[in-house]
Amino acid sequence: MIVSGLASFIQMTQFRIPYTNYVIGSGMLSVMGVTFAYLPVALQTIATLRTCSCDGVSCFKGDSCDLCTGNLSGDCLTGQEAYGRVLGSILVTSWFQIALSFCPKKFLKKVFPPVVTGSTIILIGASLITSGFSQWGGGTTCANQVLTSKTPCDGNGEVELPFGDRHYIELGLVVVATLIIVEIFGSPILRNTQVIVGLVVGMAVASSVHVTKCEGTKCSKYRFVTFDKIPEAPWITFLWRYTFPLGIYPPALLPMLLAGITSMVETIGDVSATYEASHLHPSGTEYEKSLQGGVLADGINSVWASLATTLPVVTYAQNNGVISLSGCASRRAGYGCCFWMILFGTCAKFAALILSIPNCILGAMTTFLFSGVMVSGIKLLSPPKGLSRRDRFIVTMALGVGLGVNLVPAWVNISGQSNYPNEGNLWPVDKSWSKEYRGFRDAVIQVLSNGFSSGGLVAVVLNLVIPTDEDDITNLPRA
Repeated sequence: MIVSGLASFIQMTQFRIPYTNYVIGSGMLSVMGVTFAYLPVALQTIATLRTCSCDGVSCFKGDSCDLCTGNLSGDCLTGQEAYGRVLGSILVTSWFQIALSFCPKKFLKKVFPPVVTGSTIILIGASLITSGFSQWGGGTTCANQVLTSKTPCDGNGEVELPFGDRHYIELGLVVVATLIIVEIFGSPILRNTQVIVGLVVGMAVASSVHVTKCEGTKCSKYRFVTFDKIPEAPWITFLWRYTFPLGIYPPALLPMLLAGITSMVETIGDVSATYEASHLHPSGTEYEKSLQGGVLADGINSVWASLATTLPVVTYAQNNGVISLSGCASRRAGYGCCFWMILFGTCAKFAALILSIPNCILGAMTTFLFSGVMVSGIKLLSPPKGLSRRDRFIVTMALGVGLGVNLVPAWVNISGQSNYPNEGNLWPVDKSWSKEYRGFRDAVIQVLSNGFSSGGLVAVVLNLVIPTDEDDITNLPRA
């Protein structure tokens, strides 16, 4: 929240770089938040670095490996160490996004047209839905071990049930039902805040129910929501008290570069949409200056967001819906939003309240949000005159490869191995390789293991090599 508030202030204010024609910030009502583009790579990297082998059986350091009585082998990093590698890798790749902000706009539009960005955003949403569904079923850790053990899921208050238990699914359905009811019967303002309404209703129901377990004649009640941490948390505190050992994980650099490019292109589209929602014409010198400043601010904010121990931030497309609904495009409203985000970020009780949300409630909500990411990509692929044959071919190839990798990860890697994702039959490892060659091979495998990076790479290459035929425009029939 603190990072989002400060980053939004920079994005909206637009600072001019002395002695140049460049600026930092779009100068528009652009509120920023954590981007989803890096999340699939970050989750896979953390899982890879935490994975160990306990006498040939896969386990996670700081979790299931704690029960190991044999020898551990593999990367075997703790969650804090693995997250530090993610932050360090993002810190390095963010400078590439900063460099791209100084490229000519015609170059960026040629390399990253809507057919490329739309396909990539769809694949990002598809990758994230897996994470949302895992949380909905009880938690990510127990979801990864559901085929090998009956590990109970934590993160749901006092309740610890196996993954996919009906209690988890039913509570998540409460959130989904609330979203549907608000969409059908809610006012425009209520529909615009349906995410908050869904969370509040889901939390209210989860707080009022419990699970009863009996051992013999003694029965105990376990609650899904506990507020024990809230009274202990101070009202105001500076939350950057914990540090993570920064490092670099070379195989993740290339996928993170692609994620940064995706965020940059998303920013270009969001700033353009903000211009239209603000009744400004998206063309001319001022518009191009806003695009350049918006992309540069995204890169700079991503650098210091990594130093602030959080994932990069990006301009949110939801801003445009709020502007259109309220008719307010004033930056004063944005500055007020920045103030409240920073205030909530320094309130430890607010953070404790967020931590008390059960995984099953949060997973159902994030599944809805991540599906919205896919819809945003579909919207980019829906021009008024329809897709040309060339664009349809590019989208077909990109989605075919990207979704295929997401649905059948063993096509690239064999999940569950002790050194996943560095093993697999696509490019088997030879122990005689040098460290440098092994690192290059792992980087390629890491790119191919992510649906959005492999599919996005296919879209970029095909967009550059397939010629454009202006006569091949499909005019879709109208009903």
